[in-house]
Amino acid sequence: MDDIASLALQLKSYMDSRLRRDDAGHLYLLDDELGDRASCCTTAEAACLYVLAASRSEAGGLGTAAELIDDVLRRQLPSGAFGQPYYVRKGEAGTVDIAEIGAAANSLYHVYRATGNESAKTSLIRSADYLLTQVAEENPGAVYKNPNARMHDVLNGDIYAAHTLGRAYELTGNPAYMQQIERTVAHVADRFGRHSPGWWPYTELWDGSVGMGNSVAYQATIVAFAHTLLPLLPDALAARWRQIEEEACRIVLDALQEGPNDDNEAPWWCRDWPNVPEIALALSRIPQLEPAREYVARRLREASAGLAEHGIGYFTPKVKSDDPERTPVTTTFRKAATFAGILCAIGLDA
Repeated sequence: MDDIASLALQLKSYMDSRLRRDDAGHLYLLDDELGDRASCCTTAEAACLYVLAASRSEAGGLGTAAELIDDVLRRQLPSGAFGQPYYVRKGEAGTVDIAEIGAAANSLYHVYRATGNESAKTSLIRSADYLLTQVAEENPGAVYKNPNARMHDVLNGDIYAAHTLGRAYELTGNPAYMQQIERTVAHVADRFGRHSPGWWPYTELWDGSVGMGNSVAYQATIVAFAHTLLPLLPDALAARWRQIEEEACRIVLDALQEGPNDDNEAPWWCRDWPNVPEIALALSRIPQLEPAREYVARRLREASAGLAEHGIGYFTPKVKSDDPERTPVTTTFRKAATFAGILCAIGLDA
């Protein structure tokens, strides 16, 4: 059994233990550390894990995947966004962030392809339509990462939006999605290397200056989630992006040898690189580079060994919240589901 199949089955066993039914008989996942249903994003990622496990084994689970996406659609906000329930004051509504939408989009897409469940398609389209309402007034290629953070351009958020629009376009052919995809990819391509050769900063201000500097984690996120757009882009833009993603990944590989510092990981919260699975996903997109292939294979082996030794405790968060009035910053379930979503992208994306 390959590492992807082994990891999928190990994670599926954990997800099975979190399955619950409410009084109406609806299936959902319990995030025990959150003390509530798992977020829409993590539920979608877990649903896709059942698709991956079924594709690599005789585990079954497509019915479970479909039912979990029904739960996602029921709880999706009227706007089409997803609430983010982490580190919010108890009793208050969750925050809204493009990262939740972008991280769920691939899962919604693959669950629909595997099961035909219309809830997955509907949820993805609603997310895409919401993103079109968040295109930045300051630059039509950018998309506000969340409604309360309009003072800067978060470049990985732009790509989360384009990725979501791309998956929705594949299911609908809506030209409005394609128009925004092209604008956004061209915009992010234009920002590559503007401040440091081979780098995107984490954020830029609207005048084009750096808001927060270089980031391996978010550079990897851009590469990881833009890659699925390549078959949709005009030939010239696709060729340009292929060159950019390889150069960006070469920079990431160099930085991994150096280790995190202020110059390559300005966002301090992302310096635990072994626990940033988007790095492995980005490097899986460029298999023509041997060091990238080696990194991905090593991380999958390490994760499999870690789960075998520690069980789901392998994903226990290192960051703890000491504010009893707020929900946790993150949870073991969220970490496991995030990894599951990345594993699905590695295992299911063409």
